Amino acid sequence: MSAITPMPARVSPAALKTAALVRLGEVSNRTFVLPLLIFYPTSRCNSRCLSCDWWKQSGAEDLTLGEIEGIADALPPLGTQLVVFSGGEPLLRPEVFEAAALFRARGITLHLLTSGVLLERFADRVASDFARVTISLDASTPALYERIRGVDALGTIGRGVAKLRALAPGVPVTARATLHRENFRELPRLIDRAKALSLDGISFLPADVSSRAFGRAEAPERAMLVLDRAEIAAFQETVEHAITAYEAEFASGFVAESPDKLRRLPRYYAALGGDGPFPRVTCNAPWVSVVVEANGAVRPCFFHTAIGNIRQTPLEAIVSRDLRAFRRSFDVSGNAVCQRCVCSLNASWRHAPWAS
Repeated sequence: MSAITPMPARVSPAALKTAALVRLGEVSNRTFVLPLLIFYPTSRCNSRCLSCDWWKQSGAEDLTLGEIEGIADALPPLGTQLVVFSGGEPLLRPEVFEAAALFRARGITLHLLTSGVLLERFADRVASDFARVTISLDASTPALYERIRGVDALGTIGRGVAKLRALAPGVPVTARATLHRENFRELPRLIDRAKALSLDGISFLPADVSSRAFGRAEAPERAMLVLDRAEIAAFQETVEHAITAYEAEFASGFVAESPDKLRRLPRYYAALGGDGPFPRVTCNAPWVSVVVEANGAVRPCFFHTAIGNIRQTPLEAIVSRDLRAFRRSFDVSGNAVCQRCVCSLNASWRHAPWAS
């Protein structure tokens, strides 16, 4: 989840208090505060990515605005400070800005994770409602972008970013790239592309090939995404080249990952092939957040299965009872889902998305 975990310039007393309550919850397995919620306004998507199945969803089971208002009502007592709109493509929801208003009316900050395809059309509303925007940027050329994401939209995204920049120069806009067999060699060019778009930074993830997250009925076809040994060696060389060639971008934080974290990406693919262990994961997502999907399902994080649904059980009850039950026997270091995680969250007083 590196795309939503920037480092705050200063740590406020409120952030320190939140971190202390999170830590107390980790020790006691109680939820004193739930500072972050990931929310999917819709399950629909207008991209057709190789690494995701949201585009196969109809949105027929999406929550109504009344049900979304119930979620918003539950958050202030939970101490929620940040809601991240994800999905699916949030901007495909006709009432997405009405949904945003429900959270903002309760003093909650909003971030947006988007493909960027509709950013040009809605830049003015995005600028007024969201404090941070992250776009998906998986290729540096139109042809490769279309092959990976199923739509010819790279130019459209560039225009959308430019319009948002003109309307709201103070809103941070970053990119997130999922690297796999089709585009791992793009790493240096994606850094260049992010700079050319005047973005505030870029982060990199490997593709999840193990879970049923992202709208999947089953795990994805691995052959399209996983690297073979020769490709892993080439990926390692690409990473080392980027670390050397973009030293300033790593030092400034423009590339969100440290060099050591970036080296984890080829190691992840090597582990998928049985050549070594998966990179060690440190994560406290189930102690600081939940994911509420478009149909009301509640997950402890992107990748673990649902522990409830707000259509049957109020969110506050799921957090106090079902999330606590999930965490009771939960061990990040020994959990098979966590071992294969591509997007862990390790929030602390030094590094918390809600503190930015």
